[in-house]
Amino acid sequence: MKHSLFSALLCLFVHTGWAQSAIWTSYNFTVKTGSDAAVLQLANDYFEEHPTADGVSAYLYENHFRDKNNDYSHSFIWAGTLEAMGDQYASDGGDAWQLFVTQLGQHIDNFHSAGMGNRVASINEKDTPSPIQMYFFLDVANAKKFKAAFDAYVPYRPKNHHVMMGGFNAGRSPDGESHWVVVGVNSFKEAMDLAGYRTGNAKAEKAWDTYIANNGGVEVVRTGLRILLGSW
Repeated sequence: MKHSLFSALLCLFVHTGWAQSAIWTSYNFTVKTGSDAAVLQLANDYFEEHPTADGVSAYLYENHFRDKNNDYSHSFIWAGTLEAMGDQYASDGGDAWQLFVTQLGQHIDNFHSAGMGNRVASINEKDTPSPIQMYFFLDVANAKKFKAAFDAYVPYRPKNHHVMMGGFNAGRSPDGESHWVVVGVNSFKEAMDLAGYRTGNAKAEKAWDTYIANNGGVEVVRTGLRILLGSW
């Protein structure tokens, strides 16, 4: 099968809890100049007629701030329970899905990558996804210590920060990321000063120092910012 957006999406429907543990898959690609609105409209039209199954959500993001090795313009992400995601991938989507993929492909310059992983924590989850999301790819030396340190810091996180954490199961880059953290906020202003809540907050500063000391060894591999364009 060709390594292209078409093949990745046509096989979307092969196995991959939406409580604390969830499964996600991502498809990263670059949209032709001037086609951003068309891609979003195609997705809106498709999901209006063919809603996602219970237990599964779909998201379209613009990869806004990114490094040269992470240089794709958009991500299409599926997320949900293991059972629901397995059912989603067991179906070929029928003619309507294949038509959607064909139309979408007319607006794609190139396919960048695809990945799969899990989500093991979600702090301050909202009814609707945060429109601005900072993401961090991490190389974690000791996953058990990292999760314990992450959990211990939860009480100090701002209520307006939706923080998610998980790992990669497939599609990892050669840069060595093993885990990811996403911090969702409501504005660019909040994203520009993501750690500002610790300024002048002695307890939060001390808790952060403890987190760094006890997380088992963590190296930041990649950072970026994505903008939510649509969710279904």
